[in-house]
Amino acid sequence: MARLFLAVNVWGYILTPIALFADRPENGALATNASAKLAPVYVKILLPDDPALRVVEKNSPVVESWISESIESRGKTPFAAVTTWVPLVEEPHETTELWKGKVDGEISACPVVADVVERKDGLIKITFKGWSPFGAEATVTLKDEPGSREVVAVNQAKTKHGVPHIAIFVGLQQKRK
Repeated sequence: MARLFLAVNVWGYILTPIALFADRPENGALATNASAKLAPVYVKILLPDDPALRVVEKNSPVVESWISESIESRGKTPFAAVTTWVPLVEEPHETTELWKGKVDGEISACPVVADVVERKDGLIKITFKGWSPFGAEATVTLKDEPGSREVVAVNQAKTKHGVPHIAIFVGLQQKRK
């Protein structure tokens, strides 16, 4: 009987620390849970289109009405999307490649990348770089809430066809499985 009592106590002392350590989440788990609450940010790149020169592919992605209205209100020429909605990577020190600079399989501009620089106090700050060899850059700050959207002209990347634009949209928060 004493041996059984001793065996139960020894197993209890062995298993208790294992159970206690199993309840503690790893640091990575805490970071994942915190980032799960952030709404995803999507970006679409638009180029000025000249139908006579066929600057942009005929079967380009759809341009939503709110984007068209924003560009038209500025008195700009016709535009076409060269990307679909691209989700931004929000890892520190990581950029998202938005566009490789190709139209109809041919290189027409330099690649474009985006980086979520800062996300605090209810605002998102995003930097875009590329379009040309001298490195055109645009920085956008918008509200960090689902449904926020912005269309921005990249004036540094102006060409003979016009000024490229970026459309930014903050999506709905998604629950991770």
